[in-house]
Amino acid sequence: MFSSDLCYSQKSKYDKVFNETSTVLLSSNPEKALQNTAYLYKISANNAERIKASMLRASLLRQNGMRNEAVKALKRADSLAVIDKNYNLQARINGFLSTIYREYEIYSLGKVHLQKAISVSKKIVDKNEMYKFQGNLYQEKAYYEMDSSNYLQAIIDLKAGKKLFELCDSSIDKKFQLAVNDELIAKNYLSLHQVDTALNYYQKAEKELAASASSESPLKGFIFNGFGNVYAAAGADNKALLYYQKAENIAQASNFFTLKQEVYTSLIQFYKKTNYKKYISYNELNLKLKQDEEKNRKINTNELITTLKEEQAVSESKYENIKTIVIGCCIFIIIVTAALLFLRTKKNGPDLEISNDTSAVDSSKEEIKSKAEPIKEYMSEVTESAILEKIEKLEESHFYLDKDISLNYVAAKLSINHRYLSYVINKNKSKDFAGYINELRIHYITDRLRNDSDFLKYKISFLADLCGFSSHSRFTTTFKKVTGVSPLTFITDLQEGCDEERMKN
Repeated sequence: MFSSDLCYSQKSKYDKVFNETSTVLLSSNPEKALQNTAYLYKISANNAERIKASMLRASLLRQNGMRNEAVKALKRADSLAVIDKNYNLQARINGFLSTIYREYEIYSLGKVHLQKAISVSKKIVDKNEMYKFQGNLYQEKAYYEMDSSNYLQAIIDLKAGKKLFELCDSSIDKKFQLAVNDELIAKNYLSLHQVDTALNYYQKAEKELAASASSESPLKGFIFNGFGNVYAAAGADNKALLYYQKAENIAQASNFFTLKQEVYTSLIQFYKKTNYKKYISYNELNLKLKQDEEKNRKINTNELITTLKEEQAVSESKYENIKTIVIGCCIFIIIVTAALLFLRTKKNGPDLEISNDTSAVDSSKEEIKSKAEPIKEYMSEVTESAILEKIEKLEESHFYLDKDISLNYVAAKLSINHRYLSYVINKNKSKDFAGYINELRIHYITDRLRNDSDFLKYKISFLADLCGFSSHSRFTTTFKKVTGVSPLTFITDLQEGCDEERMKN
């Protein structure tokens, strides 16, 4: 072990661990990957390497739904990039933060980081890197517009990004970047029902990808799926099916979750009109895909939380050791100082008169007494408002969907006393912690049922599991308590409403 380690220099050892973590462990062994990111940070020779380690850690945490922890890692990386005046990395970090906040649907914060990334990217010295990165930032801007259904503005942003990609030279895989961009433009035109223009951009994207260095990228599957959607919209079902099958083959071969999800969604819409049995079949495939992804993510997340807690425990242990040493040194200094003063006093004159004043002792007793008293559940309005704001901000992350959520866990996450948290919830939400969490879960699932018709097809047990309930019966009881009706009645009413709406149209 030692001899092989010595064969590597510090930098090559870092690169070896980094490459293994980013290319293999990131998806195959997240727990080991997380441990490696901590190790990489420890052996980093400079801030650039520390930033790379932190960004890799953020990628892993985001991939497994732990966005709060990902943001922490990125903010640490950003502070190092600012110190080094590394504009390239500052731009990347802020672009990454923008993406995470957009996924959180905290658009205001996301746009702040996006603007910062755009501003900093103008200072990147390497022109190719600058053009490529700014092109990517325009894609990020477009995603914000797409999320708000502003498809025309998204197209404007993507075309601006395309001009920047075209300025890059051959050192950048320009064709691939253009293919990604044109595939997104095509998607937006299709959302605007401009089928011919969408087809034109999908054809451009196909040619650009074929001429790129990544011609067999899963992007090919997204392009083929786009062709399928275009031909389905134009009524050319045979052509549509041909491209859907090509896209599905690439999705299966690459095992790319997002591509599979997109293809299954397209096939569900396609077969809804043409083949009811296959419509049901792809609905079940899509549901299983989501369940498997949710299950895998939960397993990985639990393992990552355990690893994070272990890291925190080690860190706290080191802190306690240092604290003990410091306290020990302080006590030693006090003893030595007291001894010297005593010797000096004895040497220089008569003993001092002992005072009968007991106020100091009484004061000490009062202090001890006050510390022993329980903390009152009273706080200033400012503190209460700050805690309430933290709670409501945390709600945006859907933290309550975690089955293992607890008062202590949330208090630690918000860095506040658990009794303060309980007090604020009781006072402002008019219910205890468990009631508050369960109500959030029910509101989440009713919102999904109202806004995503696919959820109306799911079993009650799956809906219960999805929103964080460990039992079907508890979910049903709580659902009725919050909404006034059972889950089955609620779903039936929504389905009847959808059927009536379709009959009107």
